[in-house]
Amino acid sequence: MDGVFDLTHSPILDHVPSASAFSGTEATPGSECATAWHFGSPLTEQSRVGDGKPGLVDFWDRVAIRISGPERRDWLNNLISQKVNAIDPGQATFGLILDVKGHVEHFFGILATEDALILDTPAPHADALEDYLTKMIFWSQVTVERLPWARLTVLGTNLAADSSLFAIDATSSAALPSQLNIEISDDLDLQLWRTGTIGDVQCLDLWVTRESFTGAWDQLASSAQPTGRMAFEAFRIRARLPILGVDTDERTIPHEVPIFIGRGISGATQLDDVSAGPTEAAVHLNKGCYRGQETVSRVHNLGKSPRVLVMLQLDGSANRLPGVGAELTAGGRAIGRVGSSVHDCDYGPIALALVKRNVVEKVASTNSDVPPLLVDEVDASIDPSDLAQATATDAIRPGRAAINRLRGKN
Repeated sequence: MDGVFDLTHSPILDHVPSASAFSGTEATPGSECATAWHFGSPLTEQSRVGDGKPGLVDFWDRVAIRISGPERRDWLNNLISQKVNAIDPGQATFGLILDVKGHVEHFFGILATEDALILDTPAPHADALEDYLTKMIFWSQVTVERLPWARLTVLGTNLAADSSLFAIDATSSAALPSQLNIEISDDLDLQLWRTGTIGDVQCLDLWVTRESFTGAWDQLASSAQPTGRMAFEAFRIRARLPILGVDTDERTIPHEVPIFIGRGISGATQLDDVSAGPTEAAVHLNKGCYRGQETVSRVHNLGKSPRVLVMLQLDGSANRLPGVGAELTAGGRAIGRVGSSVHDCDYGPIALALVKRNVVEKVASTNSDVPPLLVDEVDASIDPSDLAQATATDAIRPGRAAINRLRGKN
């Protein structure tokens, strides 16, 4: 419960006649809350968004945590993987909290307003995140509080006349940008908005009070078609964006999830530059010390992560999806762990999997001798774009190159 609100059941399921939960009654995968999984035509809902028609998605199970106080930026900067001590109002990004060994414990959005930082986190992790942050206040001039807000998200490929509006994540509690191609009433009980992308799809996150959630839905549904979480899950899996505890496990480190680090980053880590703001990924490689940073720096400078998150394409003729945690095997040997899976309107059944990096590299090689991949006796293959990325990261890491130079090696 969040105050008087039930976080295990979205009011949209009772408010919209066509709304259906996952498997009819169950919680949305990766959540403890039943939200609108689809509105009668899940694959059509996804393809409609891909064709440029805005879709409205129910995120009743997202929680907003507000961090305020004059020391909020420096204080949070010392706890997380992102660099937020120089974040400006209107900027938005992502962050991680790691344990002492560098394993990922929390993954959340960060939205900077004039007087606060708002963390966007899934409900199953909200209590633990709020508790940890509260315990870390000590004597700092910081306040941590949960807000009675919920999120609605509009998806599309043409949400603004100027596509640059979605090129960099932005946020504000002020009026929505005038360049939007969708009409949103001035009467909407809007608390905060954020622009961003998930893969090739534009996202407009709209935070409203939980009390006004169904009313806000009705206002937005006049310009954006109701779209289920199943469609969003397909776009999320395409983007290799994980759900913690579903697509990751207790051993996951940031470099195993490429979207956490950002693609094309190969330079050595450096000391903190106090004037630099956050990156678009969840980890900033040029910032000062935080818990778990040693693992991030060591992997980045000296080697590679033992596993990597990839997208699997599954044999659709089996007519079933694997369960969370199912083993991915090659020749009877376990090589990975499967997380989220869904039916995609273009690819058919797809899934995310943490796979041993050396196996991915072998499959990507021209002389691969890796046996066929199976999950729950269903044929699987690693998506070609992940194989291409595996061969593109063969360069010697910057720290290893420096050691080689000291040893007189080329």
